[in-house]
Parts: sequence; structure tokens; C-alpha cells
Amino acid sequence: MKVLQAWKSSSWKVKTLIILASLYLLYALLGFFLAPGLVRDNARQALADLTGRQVTIEEVKINPLVLSATVKGFSIEDDQTEVLLGFNQLYVNFQLSSLFRWSWHFDEIMLDALTVRAQRNPGNTFSFDDVLSHIQTQLAQTPEEEAAEPEQEEPGLPAISIASLSLADGDLRFTEATGEEPETLVLPLAFTVSNFSTKSKDENSNDYAIRLEGPDGGVLDWQGRFEFTPFSAQGHLNVEKVDLVPLARLLKNEVRFTVPSGELDVETAYQFNAEPQPRVLLSDGQLILRQLQLLKPGEDTPSVSLPQVRVEGVALDSHAQELTIPNVTVTDPGVTVVLDGQGIDLATLFLPVDREAAEERVEEVKEKAEQAAQKVQQGKSEWIVRLENVQVAGSGLRFTDRTLQPAQTLALSDGTLTLKNLIIGEPATFSWEGSSKIQQSGTLNHSGEGNLTPFSMDAQAGLKGLSLTPFSPWLEREAPLVLADGLLSLDTRASVKGENADVSVNASATVENVSLLENGQSLLKINQGRVTDLSLSTAEQVVRIGEVGLTGMDLANRVDAQGRDVAARIQAGMPSGNSPDKANSQSQSEPWQVTVDRVRLVGSQIRHEDLSLSPNFRIGLYQLSGNLRNLDTRPGRRARIDLSAQVDRYAPLTVKGSLTPEPLFTDLNVSLQNYEMTGLTPYTGQYLGYKVEKGQLGVTTGVSIEKNQLSSDTNIRADEFYLGEQVPSEQAVKAPVKLGLSVLRNRSGEITLPVTMAGNLDDPSFSVGGMVLKVLSNIVVKAATAPFSVLSALAGGKNLETIAFSAGDAEIQSDTASALDALAKVLNERPQLRVGLVGTTNEADRTALAAQAIGRDVADEDWLGIDDALLEKKWRRKLIRRYESSTDRDVESLVSDPLPEDDEQRETILARAAWESMLAADAQALDRAQLTELARLRGENAKAALVQTLGIDQNRVFLNETTVDGNVAGLTLTLEK
Repeated sequence: MKVLQAWKSSSWKVKTLIILASLYLLYALLGFFLAPGLVRDNARQALADLTGRQVTIEEVKINPLVLSATVKGFSIEDDQTEVLLGFNQLYVNFQLSSLFRWSWHFDEIMLDALTVRAQRNPGNTFSFDDVLSHIQTQLAQTPEEEAAEPEQEEPGLPAISIASLSLADGDLRFTEATGEEPETLVLPLAFTVSNFSTKSKDENSNDYAIRLEGPDGGVLDWQGRFEFTPFSAQGHLNVEKVDLVPLARLLKNEVRFTVPSGELDVETAYQFNAEPQPRVLLSDGQLILRQLQLLKPGEDTPSVSLPQVRVEGVALDSHAQELTIPNVTVTDPGVTVVLDGQGIDLATLFLPVDREAAEERVEEVKEKAEQAAQKVQQGKSEWIVRLENVQVAGSGLRFTDRTLQPAQTLALSDGTLTLKNLIIGEPATFSWEGSSKIQQSGTLNHSGEGNLTPFSMDAQAGLKGLSLTPFSPWLEREAPLVLADGLLSLDTRASVKGENADVSVNASATVENVSLLENGQSLLKINQGRVTDLSLSTAEQVVRIGEVGLTGMDLANRVDAQGRDVAARIQAGMPSGNSPDKANSQSQSEPWQVTVDRVRLVGSQIRHEDLSLSPNFRIGLYQLSGNLRNLDTRPGRRARIDLSAQVDRYAPLTVKGSLTPEPLFTDLNVSLQNYEMTGLTPYTGQYLGYKVEKGQLGVTTGVSIEKNQLSSDTNIRADEFYLGEQVPSEQAVKAPVKLGLSVLRNRSGEITLPVTMAGNLDDPSFSVGGMVLKVLSNIVVKAATAPFSVLSALAGGKNLETIAFSAGDAEIQSDTASALDALAKVLNERPQLRVGLVGTTNEADRTALAAQAIGRDVADEDWLGIDDALLEKKWRRKLIRRYESSTDRDVESLVSDPLPEDDEQRETILARAAWESMLAADAQALDRAQLTELARLRGENAKAALVQTLGIDQNRVFLNETTVDGNVAGLTLTLEK
């Protein structure tokens, strides 16, 4: 009652104060005790409904007296990362002065230990995908509101100002879980924003500072200020000592390398304006990359090593679409390339581990690269990129080929490169120059200039003193050859122009002290080789060489014990997939035109050795010099050849003429003089069965090939060619070859053989070497087995195998004398020959001797022959009486036909029948001693004529045993050496 009375008695001022105090107390009670629970529960439920996740808010505190609120222990749970979004504490201090500022003003907003977490899973799904789907579902279920009347003017941002906005001890966590083991990246996060305002134009407003600290000490400092209406921002970004190792772990399934080390600095001033159109400006940009290494798993040496890369002065204008990089410096970069059964590893380092994904990326990159190249070529690049100066120092490149056993490495070191004014997107001329060492021996210098739009390039390069030995393993893999020594020097100029990137090259090259081995033995040596005035054009498909000069070349061709020459052994030692036939079958493009003005040989030699013969055959062309001019692959173009050499260092050899590779044509004249034939013993032993005792060989030949038809005319002269000791050989001809050579050898000791050959080169059975041996063997065999047919030319065309005498006579008549005279000429021309005289009788001699005996019985000394005898009656009757008395038969029994009535005719017929019958009978009954005596007399008379009349040494003429009933009435001759 007293309180009520006091209330009633109080003045309105007191009452007003009491009411205000009560309301303030109620406000405080509700703010301190009731509101926090309501806010916590409603916020938790609303966020849970929105995200579909369990939401935790441990505590909400509200201080209505200072208008502040604190939220503690907030989190949105996640099965994979534990927390999707969370923080330890959020503090917000609202200022009542907002009522007088006509804006929402906060004295402080502070967020402590904010954490944002995400995880990427196989199939490119993320841990928050369900939250996004749930939110989309919630929004789709919200009833659509009636469309509001369109506003005449966009309202703009509400007026909000914050004196201090800060984040402390925050972090961003991303987990890459697409591989076998998950990798997590944690980026600490902290920032402050001072005097934030959406409306204020005060220069001290909206200052911000963001700081991110990497897990291993890297720091991102982002400072600046921004404004709204329109939005703009400017400031400075500085990234220092960012460890790239943890960042790279996130990409381990996207690339095929790891990053053992690497540190990054980035610094730039920037400016962004949203109006009149969005525009980003960067200035004074700098990027520093330190100790970056890209390492292929399982390797000890990094594929890429970049100790330091500095990019300075970078400027970017997004509105003008221009990027300018004034200076790039790369110090001591190293690249290691490995070739194995899967290909070159550097080409696959940036591909995903998954094979299908890798193939997709290859196609994607290839397509984008082609599009970009086409745009650059056409000058349609969207951005203009200016790279003003690039400096590379101390670069190195190592190429290791593990397809070889053992693996081999080639290295480029001490590389330098300066690149200037490379501009993409507008016509400009860039230039470069550089140098490097190859295998620590060769020095490479290169320079040039070019344009990207349209593309063209001119380059020069010089290589000096490059050792060829390190390249031998690749040659050894392809063929059984070893490059044991050699130095290469090269000067070249090249240009690339036109839409088809046509290449033109002008070059000269020198090799020195080249040594090529085959099966451990020297195959080719070149003291010096030079190629000058070489030009190449891909547009015209032409290669032209002014001169190929070879000085001190030494080529060795060996035929092994199995009969294989160098080409056959090399072919046998090559991998099966590298056969020439296969290479030719794969080459379907138009052939290139190749011309060589001159091939010059100086002081060279070619040595041949055949180990399949016993003893081994060796021959060499020494002091080989000369020229081969106008070589041209175009059909019908003829080259001229003029070579000279010394066979085995003493026998002069010349080769002159013309030839055409396609179609094959030759017109050559070859001359060899005074070659010592003792070197041919391996061949004479195999094919003739004798060693060469002595002799010198001279050959002149003309060889012609046209339309694959070979023809040659050769004159062979062998001076004092004598065979010596006999050697066993199953392939030797079965003939008295020594006699044959004596038959061929003239009185001066020379053998002259004209040899003509012809054949079709398309015939697989035709061999030039085989044909030469066959022709020579046939000549020698014929001379040995039919010597008189060979000697007939010396005898005036007479065949002196036999000398005829008159039948039944041993006296030398005119025909016999003529034959003996021809024989004497032969013996005079072949003084090494001896002739054997075989007195011979035949059937004609029997008949002649029988006729002589009958004549003596009938007419004694008056007998003139049967024909004269039949003319006289007395001789006819004597013949008839002799027949009838010796046979006791009637002569008319010899005639079966009717006899004429005329007595003379009748008597003549009977007398002839009697003669013929007696002649046949007496010839068969002739005494053999009489025939032997006739044969002996013929030999003696012939020898006497040769010795006494024709002057032949009696030691060169001997009488052989006589032959009775032979094939000739006279002499049969034999020759002996």
C-alpha cells in the first residue's frame, strides 16, 4: 500500500524515471539471459535445415549494455574432414551511434580460429557436394513470391561501417584424397581491415591487411584499401618463401612428379576498378622461384631443376589485354630427359597417373596448342604478351637413353641464352643468341631473329670440336659398328618462312680423325672430310652440295672365312625391323632431288681382304685421288668420274668415264698396269690348282651398262706369267693349265687375251665377277685342252693338231711342207713350247700301200695307176688274171648286173671289179710292220724338215710312238711345256 501510495504521490518525472529504469532492467534481463538461448537454438536449427548437416553452437553471449554479442564453439560437422566450417569465437560490437550516423556502425568484428575445410574424393567429388545439393533442394521448395514492381533505380549497398574487422588464428584446409594416401594442405589465415565503410570516401577508410602463413614459414601479406559504389581496390600483394612442396602434394594424382624442394616469392602492386568496366592493373610485379625441383618417382636426379628464376617489372592491363615482362633471369637451370620403353619421360611428367585421363589431357592440350599456334600465326591472339629480355646462364641438359644396355647419357652444359623482344599478338622481331658445350668437348654457338606474326625465323649456328665417340652406342644398336674416334664441326644458316613453315638451310661441315670399327677392326678412317656449300629447301625438296672432300680416307673391306663381305655382316647384325626393304616400303613420299657438284678424293686408300681363300687374298688401292663430278639423282643426269690410284702401292690404276644412278648407266674405261700377279695366288690356287710363280698383269677395259644390259671389252696382258707349285683344290679345273698358259704366252713372254662379256643385270644368276672368272677359266682350259685351235691364228688359220701326208707316202709334199712351215712359225712365237710328232697311218694308207703292191705285180715299174691301166687291154687282162689266180674264182662272179656285149666295155668292167676286190683284200691283209715303218718315216722326215730346213731347235721336236690305223694319214701333234 505504501508503494502504491508513493507511486501515486510521485511526480510525473519520478514516474517516468521509474518506468524507464524498469524497462531498461527488463531489457537487460532479456538480453543477458533469454536472448542468447533463443538466438543459439534458432540459428542452429536454421543452419541445420539449410545445410542438412549437424550444426553446433556451444554458447551465445549478448551484452545489451554495450551492444555486443559473442558466439563460441560454432561448427558444421563433416564426416570426412570433421568440420566443414567452424570457429572458436565471433565477437561483434555494435555502436548505438549508428542512429546518428545514418548507417550501421560496428566498432569491432573479430573472428577467432576460423577453419574452413574441404576434401576432394575419387571421381572428382567434394566433401561439400551434399550441402550444395541440399541448399538447392531447399531453394527449389521455397514458394515463389509475386514479382515485385520493377524499381526505377538500383538501390545500391546499405550504409555499413566497421572500425575494426579482424581474423586471428584462422586456417584453410584442403585434403586431396583421390590417390592411395590423402594429402592435406593447411594455410594459416589472419587479416585486419580498418575503417571499413560502404559509403565513406575518406582516404583512411577501408584499409585492410590480410596475412596468410604457410605451414613451413611462407607468408602472404595483402595490404590495401577498397571502396564501394563503384567498387575499386588498390594495394600491394607480397608472397614470401612459400614452400611449394605441400602444394605439389595435392597434385600428385594429376602429374607424374614430386617436388622435393621449391620456394616462391611474388610481389606486385595492383589496382581494380569495376566501372566503367572491370579493369585490373598490375605494376612492378616480381616473381622469384628458388630451388625448385621436379622429381620423377623412382629417380635420383630431378627431371627439372631451377635454382633461381627471377621475373621483374611485370605489368598487366586487363582492359588493354596486355602483359609486359621486362626481364626474366634464369640461373643454372637443369633438365634431365630419360628415354625408356615408354617413351620420353619429360613429355609425360605433367600428365595424370591414370592412363585414360592422360590420353584425354594429351588430346585436350594438343587441340588447344594447335588453336593457339594458329591464332599467333594469324595475329589473332586475344592478349598481347611482351617478353622484353630473357637471360639464361649456366643451363644444363642431360639426355639418358635407357633403351640402350648399358644406359647412355649425353650432356649439354654451360649453356647461355639471351632472348629479346619476344611479342605474342602483334608483329615484332625477336632475337636471340646463346652458347653451350656438348659432352664437355664441342662448343655450340647459335643466334638469330624472327617473327611470330607471321611466323618467320633466320638462325645461325656454329659447332666446333664435337667428339663423335659418345654417339657410338646408338650406332652400335642399329648396326655392328663402333664409332671409335672423330670430331665434328658445323656452320649453318637456316630460315623458316611461309604458311607451310618452309625450311631453307645453308651449311658446311668438317669431320676429322674419324675412326669406324667393325667387329673390333678398322672399317673406315678419314683424316679430314669436308662438305661445303650445302643447301637444302623443303619447299622444293632439293639438296645441293658444292663439294664433298675426303682426305686420307682408309676403307677396309673384309670377306670373312664364311664368305660374307662387310655389307652382308652389317645387314646380318642389324635389328630385323631395320631392313632396307622395310624402310623402302615405308617411304611413299615424293623423292628428293640431290645433287653433288664434286666429290674429291685426296691421298686415300681402299683395302680388300678375303679370308675365305687360302692363302688369304689381299689387295689395296693406295694414293687414291680424283674427282666425281655432277652427281644428280634426277633421271638421265650423267656424272663424270676421273680416279687414279696405285694398286698395292706400285701398279697404276685409272678409272675414267661417266655414270648415271637412275636409270643405271655407265660408260667407263679402266686401266691397270704392272700388277704383280703373285698376289693372285689365292685365286689361281683355288681355280687353277697352282700358285703363281711370277708375272705382271695389265688390264684395259671398257664397261658399258644401259637399260640394265652390261657389255664390256677387255684386253688382258700378262707378262712373264708362270704358275709354280701345285696346290690341292677341289674347285680347280681338270686340265693342264700350265700348258694352256704356255700356249697363250708369246715369244716375248706375254699373254694377251681379248675378253668380251655381255649380260642382263636383272638376271639373278648373272654376276660380273663370276662371269670374268668363267671367261678366263674357259680360255685357259681351252688353251690347255685344244691348244692348236688357240694357236691357229699364228698358223695362218690352219689347225695344226694334225699334218697330212699323201696316203701311203712318207715324203714331204707341198701341202705337208706348208703345214710344217706354219708349225715352225708357231714354235718360233711360242719358244717355251715343245712339239711331239706322232707318225700316224690310217685306212687310206692301207689302201694306198695295197694299190702300190698290186701295181708292182701287174706292171712293175710301168704302173701308172688304175685309171690309166684300164685304158690298155694288156693291163686289164693282167688284173683279171691276178684276181682269178689269187682267189681261184671267176671274175664275172664279182658283177651281178648283166655285162655289155661289147668286149672292151665288158673287159673294163671286169678289170675294175677285180681291182676293187683285190685292193680291199690286200689292204686288210697288209703287214702291220709296213704301216709302222711308214708312220716312223713320216715323223723322221717331218723332224728333219723342222730342224734342218726351218731352223727349229732339235730339243724342241721329239718323236712319239707311232700310231697305226689312226685317224690321219700323216702326223698327229702334241704339245708339251
